Amino acid sequence: MEKVLRCRDVGSDCDFVIHAQTEEEIFKKASDHAKKVHHMNEVPKELMEKARAAIYEEDERTRSFIRG
Repeated sequence: MEKVLRCRDVGSDCDFVIHAQTEEEIFKKASDHAKKVHHMNEVPKELMEKARAAIYEEDERTRSFIRG
């Protein structure tokens, strides 16, 4: 299943969504996005932890909406 991270889910007013097969790919894309769009030279450890907790697999989010 594909992993997904939404920039908005880590506290930013941003609609960017990352799709990748691995957590490593997610973090690479997230780091590139943070540098280019949010002008962050370095991503703080706290933000990385928040991002890790916000990553979900596509089917999990779909099921949570159906159940909720």
